[in-house]
Amino acid sequence: MNPIPRALVCGLLLTSVSVFAQDGDLENIVVTGSRISGYGRDGIVPVVEPRPVIGIRRQADSAIRNVEITSDSLDEGMRRREVRAMLLDAIDRAERQGFNIVTGQFTVTDVTRANWQDLFPDLARGSASDYSDDDESWQNDDDDDDDYDDEEDARPTFEDDGRKTILRLMVKTKLEGTIDEAARKITAFVKSVPETGRSQMKQRGAMALTIIKPEQYRDEIYRMVAEGAQHAVSFYGPEYGLEVSGLGGSVAWEQVSDTELFVFIRYNFVVRK
Repeated sequence: MNPIPRALVCGLLLTSVSVFAQDGDLENIVVTGSRISGYGRDGIVPVVEPRPVIGIRRQADSAIRNVEITSDSLDEGMRRREVRAMLLDAIDRAERQGFNIVTGQFTVTDVTRANWQDLFPDLARGSASDYSDDDESWQNDDDDDDDYDDEEDARPTFEDDGRKTILRLMVKTKLEGTIDEAARKITAFVKSVPETGRSQMKQRGAMALTIIKPEQYRDEIYRMVAEGAQHAVSFYGPEYGLEVSGLGGSVAWEQVSDTELFVFIRYNFVVRK
């Protein structure tokens, strides 16, 4: 392959933007722990590799915490009514207090009064006009609705084992300070939601972060890679050129501190004579 002259490097990078910048426009993505996260064209998380040097270090957009709303009332219909009541109260309080009730594993979706029945159909059944809490005929309908992806999470969002009803959600707050401050805010919110009958809301697991639309940083990363590549080749004579690869890859991200993420593309460039 012939080397690419320095003058062409920047042009090649910028013409790639229109092809790839709009690909995989995911909205709000969960970042857990310190593992590398990202997505490919088919939505598969890429293999973990050492991150490149060039990328963007930025604060995460939000902090989230897993919560469970549970009820252990003896009657199944009562359990579901109590969990529904606490969910709706949490939705209303979250809207007033600047939080979001969300659901999802890799990407998160806001839970609202308008969509909660669509998001949690098994919990909603019994309150809709076609069913009552004493009518269990819905259990024979739409069996496929009960399936869930084992690879994403071994636990379903909603379940009832005959003794306890459990609804798994997340509380999200904008990250404006430290992770400890975010944790305190979420704890205070959870405690503010009143119990209904035997229902409870409890926090589960560690805090996690979210990033909104990581593809929006593709152009900036392209420019940074172009500048870095041009700087590297400037140490050599005019007879040297540059080969750049990997720019069509997915935007990836890694948690590098309690509140910060490193956003990057797995580029590679080689100086050749």
